[in-house]
Amino acid sequence: MNYYETLYIVHPSLESGRLKDIILAVEEGLKKIGGSPLAMELWGKRKLAYFIDKQKYGTYVLLHYNGEGKCTRELAVELEQNPNILAYLTTSIEKENVLEQTEDLETQIAGKTREAQRAESSSRPTKTTEADPIDATVDEATSEDGDEQLDPEAQTKAVDTAEVENEEESVEVDEVKADEGSLETTENESDKKDTADDETSPEEDIESKQENADETAAVSEEE
Repeated sequence: MNYYETLYIVHPSLESGRLKDIILAVEEGLKKIGGSPLAMELWGKRKLAYFIDKQKYGTYVLLHYNGEGKCTRELAVELEQNPNILAYLTTSIEKENVLEQTEDLETQIAGKTREAQRAESSSRPTKTTEADPIDATVDEATSEDGDEQLDPEAQTKAVDTAEVENEEESVEVDEVKADEGSLETTENESDKKDTADDETSPEEDIESKQENADETAAVSEEE
């Protein structure tokens, strides 16, 4: 007696009830051709390595059984004729590698169905609700501690006002410096003028000396 395992893939659109019927039909067909089912393990819905009949997923079922060599060929014909089975693979195994089935078919189907539902719910995108613009403005204007804050537009206006004030102060400082510079220039010109007034020209000095000499000569003649 030889031992075999056949892994076949069932169409993913079948519900749990129809999936059970397919698995039971395969086992009944195996019995008719002289085989004896030993264990069955439901792997559940998984992603295929490549598309089969335009399907991206399939439900995997592993079946261990024993029988003569001809039963594998007859089982292969039955699986190929079943339109709900996408693919299959049969290999020979040793007796010690035969699975020990601990759960019945219905329990396995129920467990895999729950796993598939959880996987689908986790893969669905969560809907995000858009915040009300008014609430968003209020949230931005109020901090977590309840302190009021300026909105971005008000902050921008405050920055612009500060820049204008700085520019005005700079202009005033430049004007004061310009006034001080002009005042110093005026004072320097005045000082130069006074100095020029104080200084006498060489011609005036010659005339003054000539007058003094004439006066001295006149005094000498009178004496």
